Amino acid sequence: MGAGKSAVGKLLAERLGMRFLDMDVQIEKTAKKKIKDIFADGGEPLFRRMERELVKCLSLLDGLVISTGGGIVLDAKNIKDLRKKGKIVYLKAKPEALFERVKKENNRPLLNVEDPLAELKRIYGKRRKLYADCDICVETAGKKPEEICAEIEKKIKAG
Repeated sequence: MGAGKSAVGKLLAERLGMRFLDMDVQIEKTAKKKIKDIFADGGEPLFRRMERELVKCLSLLDGLVISTGGGIVLDAKNIKDLRKKGKIVYLKAKPEALFERVKKENNRPLLNVEDPLAELKRIYGKRRKLYADCDICVETAGKKPEEICAEIEKKIKAG
């Protein structure tokens, strides 16, 4: 969260002549409620089930740049399905940088705790090895979305 997936994803889709889809937005449309309300009603397990169902559908489509939530890696089936049609790109940033980007937002249910930075570090530590299993990794620190997109495009073309 806070890595720039939506901003970079929209720009990348435009540059590649593809459609952009933000999974969180799609889940909210389908559920007719905000992510924070999904978490409040059914907790993270409900959200992960909804996320999994959406991945199954999206993995059948072509021509998409998909912005997933950071927890998508928690289910290996998600990564396997998403790889069927494309590359997995990890926008890498340190927890402290991510925290600076999201600290004023109140729509991050996983950070609705007493010490959000400590929680972000805990989440990152738990997921770090899963994030490492990506096709393309781009460090985002100090880079504008345009620079990140250019780096992703270069890596895609390199194979």
